Amino acid sequence: MKPELKLDHILKYLYEEYSKENILYRHSKEICLLSNLKVSPSEAYLILLKLNVDGYVDMSDTNQWMFKVNYNGILFHRQGGYETQLKDVNRKRIKEEIYNIITAFGATIAGLYAIWQFCIEFSKHYVISL
Repeated sequence: MKPELKLDHILKYLYEEYSKENILYRHSKEICLLSNLKVSPSEAYLILLKLNVDGYVDMSDTNQWMFKVNYNGILFHRQGGYETQLKDVNRKRIKEEIYNIITAFGATIAGLYAIWQFCIEFSKHYVISL
């Protein structure tokens, strides 16, 4: 499973817990087990730590392995989560590449036109001088 899907899977589970008004600090391993995500305890911690660093879950002050969803996580999940964010980044990259290609094509056309005009003017002066 791709990392984005793992993050979205956990965020979806935490969102569903929020919907049930069950916002409690839970151990990262327990969160992954309850959400049916089969990962090692260390990967479970890394997933929840990533969500914490991104600002979507809060870490307990007393135990670094305990997490709960926060309002940013709820809103981020409702906006489509990491998978949608990745699609948006890819769409933006493709859009910029298309813009760069069109700009390069336009600059090439303008350069060729300038060379053509120069040749016309040069030939006028060369013919008149003879």
